[in-house]
Amino acid sequence: MLKLRNISIKNKLILMQVFTSVLVLSIVFGVFIFTDINSYKQRKLDSIISLAQVIGTNSISTIQFQDAEAATEMLHELHNVSPEIIHASIINKHGEVFARYSRGGADSFKIRDILKQKKFLFIDNELLVSNPIVSNNEVIGKVYLDVELSELQQIKQYKFELAIILLIGAIVFSFLIALGIQTYISKPLLKLVNTMKKVSKTGDYQKPLADEGKDEIGTLIQVYNKLMQQIQENIQKKDEFIGIASHELKTPLTTIKGYIEMLNMMEQDPTKKQFVQKAMKNVNKLERLIKDLLDVSKIQSGQLQLEMNDFNIQDLLDDTVNSVQLVSTHEIIREDNLGNEMIYGDRQRIEQVLLNLLSNAIKYSPGENRIVIESEKTDKELLIKIRDFGIGVPKDEQLNIFERFYRTKETSIHISGFGLGLYICRDIIRRHYGKIWVETAEKGSIFIFSLPLKHSLTTQQTPV
Repeated sequence: MLKLRNISIKNKLILMQVFTSVLVLSIVFGVFIFTDINSYKQRKLDSIISLAQVIGTNSISTIQFQDAEAATEMLHELHNVSPEIIHASIINKHGEVFARYSRGGADSFKIRDILKQKKFLFIDNELLVSNPIVSNNEVIGKVYLDVELSELQQIKQYKFELAIILLIGAIVFSFLIALGIQTYISKPLLKLVNTMKKVSKTGDYQKPLADEGKDEIGTLIQVYNKLMQQIQENIQKKDEFIGIASHELKTPLTTIKGYIEMLNMMEQDPTKKQFVQKAMKNVNKLERLIKDLLDVSKIQSGQLQLEMNDFNIQDLLDDTVNSVQLVSTHEIIREDNLGNEMIYGDRQRIEQVLLNLLSNAIKYSPGENRIVIESEKTDKELLIKIRDFGIGVPKDEQLNIFERFYRTKETSIHISGFGLGLYICRDIIRRHYGKIWVETAEKGSIFIFSLPLKHSLTTQQTPV
């Protein structure tokens, strides 16, 4: 069953307006029908009571002179005067039937039993009326009339059919009006929601929404714009800090690295040399981090430049795999045969992408001993796949892992890192007019990036 809270705000507004219209119109039509029926009953009651009074007045002499035949003849005349009368009876003061008339031949004595002390009574589609016959302030009898209200049934049917037709028309008309009116309410809200989704997906906080009103929605948009402005300012300050800190750290780190390299060459004691080498390892790690931070700063400021040249992708793969294999505990298995395929791009930056993906594959597959590199060539692009057999990337996080500083929830606690490498890789591949993504394997993950072949590049794509 569809829950109301799962329905879009646009449809909620339409449903609310249509439901309100239907409810109000139903009440109005109900009151209208009830009032009209009661009005008809009152008119009919007044008419029949008047007729009973006339019959009573004309029956005085017949009762006084005991002329039952004349009274009966007078009652039978009701067939022409008021054909809806089913039964009519004149009762004398002793409670005996003096004269009677029955349209359908049914017993008319039931009227007296049903009415008892009441002057009138509506039963289903019949009206029962009792009226005294008075002479010289003395009640000498009573007139009982049973009237068929066939017209009432027709009025009810007509009114209900009319109400249903008008209600259906009102629903359609209300729906059309609601469909038009809801745009003024839901459109800015939906625009805000779509903008927030886009911001969440792209991280672009620089597009404020137009303030189109002073109502609550307008206030919400103003708050959103201020929030986006604050976020943008904070991001800008953070980027400035990262850029300044990276530049300031680079010079002293280079000096420290030089001194440690000199110590490594001068030190002969194996125990002391071991400490120097550990220091060198951490300095190299810090150097890589600073390089990543500098790259991020350049990407954010639009200053990351590429040196585009033709290079052999097979040679690049050979050099990269050999350099990684020297220091890796994993065996890198090659399942590629690219031949002498030439790529137009920045060889150093593509090597940076390969190194990052290979180091990630090794880091996130502890306990395993192999990494597989595959390649595939189409008419327009080259695909390079790096597969590991490690812990993998959850499907709901595969789009986010290429965002800056993002790390998967399951690995961020156990494995060190800053979430910069894949962000830089994505920017480099995009600048080469390629794509990068991750797929889930039976065990582990497959990171894939594409590079356009040289002949498929357009003139607008060549220099970056």
